[in-house]
Amino acid sequence: MPTIISKNQKNVFQRGTIIKPGIDLIVLVNKRGRMVESIGTGDIGISKPKKEMFLMKIALRSAMQKDFDEDLGGVNYCMTQRGNRKFISIPTYDDSTVLVVTKSDFEHEEFVKNITQTLKNSDQFLGETLFKGGKL
Repeated sequence: MPTIISKNQKNVFQRGTIIKPGIDLIVLVNKRGRMVESIGTGDIGISKPKKEMFLMKIALRSAMQKDFDEDLGGVNYCMTQRGNRKFISIPTYDDSTVLVVTKSDFEHEEFVKNITQTLKNSDQFLGETLFKGGKL
C-alpha cells in the first residue's frame, strides 16, 4: 500500500534529514544575495553587514559562473575552506544558491550529491518553492 505524504510532511522530512554531524548551517540564498531560509545550529560568524556582503558575493559568483556554462559545462558546486570551516555553494536551477557551512573535516562529496539529487527531484528546498525554469 503506497504512503501518501503531504507537502508539509515532505518539508518536515527534508529538514529533519538534511542536517548531519559536521554541518553547522545550510542557507538558501536568492539571486540578489538575500537569505531566504536557513537551517542549522551555527552561524557564519561575522557581523550582519558583512554577512549581507558575503551572501551577495555568493550570489554574484554563482551568476558569473553561468557565463562559462556553454564552454565548460555547468558548475556542480564551489568549495572554499577558511580556517576550520568549509563554505560550499551549490547552484540551483532557479538562480538561487544553497550555501552549506561545515567543519573542515566534513566529507562533503556525498552530501553535495544528496543535495543536488534533492534539488532535481523536488520543487522545494527548506520549504521554499524553486522554479524549474532552468537546468541543474
